[in-house]
Amino acid sequence: MARNNNFVVITTGSHATSDFWPFSRKNTPKPFLDLLGTGKSLLQLTYERCTALCDEKRIMVATTEPYANLVREQLPQLPKQQILIEPTNRGAAVCAAYAAYKIRQLDSSTVITMMPADHAIFGEIAFLRDMGKALETAAADPKKLLVIGIKPSKPETRYRYIQYHYNSSGSIKKIKTLTDKPQIELANLFVNSGDFVWNTDIYVWHVNAIIEAVETHLPEVAEVFSGGVQQYGTDDESLFLKNAYSQCKNTALSYGILEKTNNHYVLLGNFDWSAIDSWHALFSLKTLGNGENTIEANALSIQSKNCFIKSTDGKLIIVHSLHDYLVADSPDVLLICPKSEVEQLKHIMKEAEEQKGEDYT
Repeated sequence: MARNNNFVVITTGSHATSDFWPFSRKNTPKPFLDLLGTGKSLLQLTYERCTALCDEKRIMVATTEPYANLVREQLPQLPKQQILIEPTNRGAAVCAAYAAYKIRQLDSSTVITMMPADHAIFGEIAFLRDMGKALETAAADPKKLLVIGIKPSKPETRYRYIQYHYNSSGSIKKIKTLTDKPQIELANLFVNSGDFVWNTDIYVWHVNAIIEAVETHLPEVAEVFSGGVQQYGTDDESLFLKNAYSQCKNTALSYGILEKTNNHYVLLGNFDWSAIDSWHALFSLKTLGNGENTIEANALSIQSKNCFIKSTDGKLIIVHSLHDYLVADSPDVLLICPKSEVEQLKHIMKEAEEQKGEDYT
């Protein structure tokens, strides 16, 4: 893998604060949390993973203004010029365009990997092998837009799906359809069909391929960002971006570009992946089995089973006679909730905000 020929753009995106409340908040969304109990945030883990894909000088983090300081705090080694601060979130297509036009000023022959900051990847060797193949393919064929897909292990309704042409050979397949988060009946059909994979939102493309796609399918966006050639990398970039983003609509990659192009391919990945987009997803990663509790806290469990206990400080938590509960102890909110009811957190958080104030959301 030619590390010096690639760029990586890590995106912090836009996130619902209720997914991991009371830990996720408006001012501290999921990418900046240590959800896996490693002592590092998901952003920090993603950054470390990306150092194997390219030189650290070629890793960029795209975020919005409210979270720029969090990026700086968690990645103090990241130079100022490698933080892409969007004035507001306008969707992944606009972010991809901004990153591509800026990076082309630095290297017009590079391959860009774009990935979320808040996903979990297990099996680093398999991941690097698959990414190496994707990078080599994008470098050799600068027309292809690649996305990494993972074979579904269950009919997941919180993920988006990719259908590929079954008769194409090898692990890189031409994409047939892209589908948003399906209902359970449709998810079952996808899993049983054998030609659908989960969309990881990990993209690999030559810088000229994504710019050509933007010019073809989002010409108004291309016109805006191509006008920043003299501003990228200067003190005027921030002012230029405020004007540029005010002219752009919120545009998803799938709708804005990928559903419209004939050069879109999926690489079938062989590593373990999770978007960790809910407490239930985290439970499935952390469940110990045999009725045992998952404990990431200074906790004592007495006659309790299948509980998930997580805390951010050293306070002793004693859990007695609880079965299948989430005990989440953040600095200012203690949540005790049946694991089966965590989908109601959006409503619980709203109730807390209405009765106790915005400081708790």
